[in-house]
Amino acid sequence: MTKKEYLKKKVMEHLIGPTGSIILHIFILYAAVHFIVFDTRESTPEIEAMVMEMQEIDLDDILEEPEPEFEPPDIEVDFEMPDMDVDVDVPPDPQEFVQDQPDMDIAALDVMQVDSPLTMQGLFSGRNEAGRAALLNRYGGRWGAATEAAVIKALQWLKDNQQEDGSWRTAMSGASDQNHRIGVTGLGLLAFLAHGETPASREYGQTVERAIRYLVDKQNDRGEFINPGIKPEGAYSHAIATYAIAEAYALSRIPQLRRPMERGVQVIIDGRNANAMWGYGYDSLNNEPINTSVSVWQMQALKAAELAGVNNPDLKTVTQEALEALRNRQAEDGEFFYRGVEAVQSVRRPDHGLTAAAVLTFQLYGMGSVPEARRGMDVLRAATVDWSQPEQWAMSRWYYVTQVKFQQGRGTWEDWNNRFAPAFVRSQNQDGSFTSPARQGSGIPFGVETRFGPAFSTAMAALTLQVYYRILPTFAVVEEPKVEEEEEEEVIIQII
Repeated sequence: MTKKEYLKKKVMEHLIGPTGSIILHIFILYAAVHFIVFDTRESTPEIEAMVMEMQEIDLDDILEEPEPEFEPPDIEVDFEMPDMDVDVDVPPDPQEFVQDQPDMDIAALDVMQVDSPLTMQGLFSGRNEAGRAALLNRYGGRWGAATEAAVIKALQWLKDNQQEDGSWRTAMSGASDQNHRIGVTGLGLLAFLAHGETPASREYGQTVERAIRYLVDKQNDRGEFINPGIKPEGAYSHAIATYAIAEAYALSRIPQLRRPMERGVQVIIDGRNANAMWGYGYDSLNNEPINTSVSVWQMQALKAAELAGVNNPDLKTVTQEALEALRNRQAEDGEFFYRGVEAVQSVRRPDHGLTAAAVLTFQLYGMGSVPEARRGMDVLRAATVDWSQPEQWAMSRWYYVTQVKFQQGRGTWEDWNNRFAPAFVRSQNQDGSFTSPARQGSGIPFGVETRFGPAFSTAMAALTLQVYYRILPTFAVVEEPKVEEEEEEEVIIQII
């Protein structure tokens, strides 16, 4: 072997030996790294799960009180927001009523369900779910949610405590209970109608239907809503029942309710006394003294019937004459009295409730700007809502004052809303009912409203708390173009 061949052999051995091994390992390492990197990029990424401990959160920290649309006055209100989750049971299936049927056929009360909600025009246009929500937001301020929860609880109590015949009892017994049960039932029905409930309503339809049946069944052959065999004073209960039937007809369009409404209206028209107003009864027309409280109920019933499309002759003439007579019942200081300015002091009985009732009547008839109404509003600036120091007929008084303040609007309403709303919500009983705080005391000669029982107080409280949407402010109602009604048309209802 030559020296040249020997050197070549040694070089090859060196390359194949340690040096070659190093080069081979570097190549293998490079290939491995390259493969792993690209393979990782092309594979589906894995999901990383983390177990976290739930943090306890106080609901009061996240359920912030909504900002009011106005700056409320600086007043101290001891108030706790109630639990808004109202537990309402599903109503039972409709059952046959165990009571005598009236002479007239009211089978149409089993009305066909209508998918499209009914929207009453004008003053009643807030009586559906959308309307209630919008008006509560607009006029309810910070109390809208709480007052609506209180209304639902009150309606549920009324539903649960309705008698089998469709009525609501008073706290009296015997003939006294029967004499006033029609009026209390009318108020209960009005509370459901104010919420937009009709016999077709899923939750309260059966309750509404029973109340309507009861009232229609109690109307006698003269058109009076009285209990058979009992001759009560009558005018209060009859007016309230007529009011309720008129609204029931307007909201439900049940044609069989038109005749009871018109007959009830005619009793009021024919029952005026010589001074164009009303007293306790409809019989002694010339001897019955004027009663402001009775008269305003008659006039509000006539207004409800007018809005429902009643066709009684002389209706407008009667209401115009009664309004003029009411204007003459005001004293120089702006108060309206139970009997009148000419009565002796012992029966004049000045009361913010009576003044508010008269002013509200003016407002509903588009006369809110007449001097008598303005003077009455000035008197009502001193009105208060205090459950610890109530006046006689407290629920009735606050029912009227609240509506007057709402119709007056602006700062007057904002101030009153911040006073009456928390007072009512805070004073509701746990079961949803209300108890009138009025008590018999010295100097009160005519008794108190507590004798009418919790159904009366609960219905009146519900109607007061429904002020935001029950009857729209007259200043907010847009005048709608008149349309020619067909001969058979009974009430203008817009279906949306």
